[in-house]
Amino acid sequence: MHTQTFSSMTLALALSAGVLLTAPAAPALAQSGQPAASADTAGAHAHRRHGRFKATPEERAVLADLHALTRVYLQSNRASELPALYRSVLAKTDNETIRKVANRMLERAGQAPQNPDQEIARLTRQLNDGLAGLPAGG
Repeated sequence: MHTQTFSSMTLALALSAGVLLTAPAAPALAQSGQPAASADTAGAHAHRRHGRFKATPEERAVLADLHALTRVYLQSNRASELPALYRSVLAKTDNETIRKVANRMLERAGQAPQNPDQEIARLTRQLNDGLAGLPAGG
């Protein structure tokens, strides 16, 4: 049971990174002293800004539903069913933004470690080595 929980947690962390990539640009960025990019200044890449999708309200609603559904699958230890969900989304839409996100989520679902205990041990060793290499008081 712990193996399945760790696998689900790893997948949840990977997918939460996807949420950050698909979220609209935060208003706080505009207040950081840097001018916010407008549609006029975005140039040829108007669909992308600061590495994030510029999604319509309808697309954002669909993505929010997809992320919420993903969380429910993960919380109910049904992460193995996520690839089928993402393939279903891909089969139902031609929307470029939704397809990009679903493809990215499908890729991440396929990258879940086969042996979570071994991966946790490796990452723990890597973390400990990194902590040991930090200068004191810095």
